[in-house]
Amino acid sequence: WSHQHCRRRWDLAEDGLLRYKFFEAFDELMQACEDRFKWLSSSHQYVTVKNSSDKVIAFERGDLFFVFNFHPCQSFSDYQIGLSWNEPMRCVLDSDEGRFGGHTRLEYGHTNSFPPLHGVDNRPHSIKLYLPSRTAQVLVKDSLLQGGVRILVSTAFLAGHGLKSSDGLTLKLQEWKDGKQETLPFKFEGGCVELGLNSNATFELEASDGKVLPCKSSKDGLFRVYFPGTYTISGIGFVQVGEEPSKAKA
Repeated sequence: WSHQHCRRRWDLAEDGLLRYKFFEAFDELMQACEDRFKWLSSSHQYVTVKNSSDKVIAFERGDLFFVFNFHPCQSFSDYQIGLSWNEPMRCVLDSDEGRFGGHTRLEYGHTNSFPPLHGVDNRPHSIKLYLPSRTAQVLVKDSLLQGGVRILVSTAFLAGHGLKSSDGLTLKLQEWKDGKQETLPFKFEGGCVELGLNSNATFELEASDGKVLPCKSSKDGLFRVYFPGTYTISGIGFVQVGEEPSKAKA
């Protein structure tokens, strides 16, 4: 196929009556997962389970553990799967999430970690999971999710808006509480904002004169991060994982 001759209907995701918006959201989260954990470029790869009768596949890739249940109608409770890490694991992405049009049956794993158990499947350790039919879930070591979200601003981004420093910038975090959207302001201190135990964040940046500095890579101008970690607002206005090189070396 070719991009020249194919017909790409990007507008379908913007139609609220269709389900394409869920595909778009899932694609965005998969890309963000790779940006944060760099699992595609990792040399560590191991397939733990290939069960044809259960239609379950589980494998390790980088620091992530992927579990798929392709069975059309059979779900499994306390399904024990071997893995190499002797530490709690937590779910960071699953196909049954409400934002993907799912039934939110795996919400427990996002707020609670699964403790390591004895070895099975020729692996030194294991965990037990609930595997609803036709779902996939991605787990990561709980130690990599500590510290919440930390936001920095690059010198290039500041220069693009005629600013010399992040002093005076306000991060306006958007949260939903009791069915209503709230905006929580955070001032940059020492060049960064730390959002505590937040696992994800949607926010905008506002200069001291009240001017909004938009995210150029999103349709609505809002910045979004989906996993705990350190992020830098870079370039003309996009989120980059980690610190900019000059600050990282410092």
